Amino acid sequence: MANDRLGSAPGSSTTSALPTPSTDAVLAYLQTYGLGLGDLLDANTLLVAGEFAGEADLIVRADRDYERDRHGAFSIEASECALIVVDMQEDFVRPTSVMCQPGALRQLPAIRRLADACRHLGVPVVFTAATYPRGRVNDTQAYCAPVARGALAEGSVGTKIAAEFEVRPDETVIRTKHTYDAFFGTELDSLLRGAGVHTVIVCGTMTNYCCEATARGAFDRGYHVVFGSDVTSTDSAINHVATLRTMRRGYARVMSGLEIEGALAGPNRLCEGATAGDRSDEP
Repeated sequence: MANDRLGSAPGSSTTSALPTPSTDAVLAYLQTYGLGLGDLLDANTLLVAGEFAGEADLIVRADRDYERDRHGAFSIEASECALIVVDMQEDFVRPTSVMCQPGALRQLPAIRRLADACRHLGVPVVFTAATYPRGRVNDTQAYCAPVARGALAEGSVGTKIAAEFEVRPDETVIRTKHTYDAFFGTELDSLLRGAGVHTVIVCGTMTNYCCEATARGAFDRGYHVVFGSDVTSTDSAINHVATLRTMRRGYARVMSGLEIEGALAGPNRLCEGATAGDRSDEP
């Protein structure tokens, strides 16, 4: 199997090499699952007319699909939105903290700008604060040594929202967030529904943990989800990109902070272009 040429279909009389980046997608798939090209289902076995012919074709098309924006999925209406600023807390943004996320520190100005734009437009800004009470809530302490040693402990200074945001008296801070998903076991869902919110905008830290889990939680509860591409961050570039790809394909409209600001201020040009049949959002 090691001699199988990429792009050849087992049992096929022809052999052709797939062009890059298609080659890379298939090679990565084979390496990840410990397969040879001959292990993939050929076009005689896996054939869906008009969609794909063979497993290699399916892999290539799926890889491209992870990069395709779905800006036509829903329109962003400021009157129905809320901004969720996930865990932009002192423990995550201060270089003296063992929990510091340098990306979160660097993104403070951009996230503050987005929050201020929302405030100006009357879009509710909700902050979440990862907080761990004494005793076991879940297995976080087993996976995260700093938390086991007391980081983000209930009542500690490190759980406070970063001072740069200047949280206003009328803004909510969800302090009952004891796991990654800001909806789980908190008042967030009832708060948003009571305010007539149908679309949530997710920004903050960390991309592949609390931001992703919160976006999934919103999606599963029926909210439209907007996920910030450059107003979320984590400690791994590959995992940041992986989350954006997953969000883009099945959960959210992935947009930059400036794109979100523009959509909230109107008009929704990305959505209008997509719904009008402009496929420029496809790779």
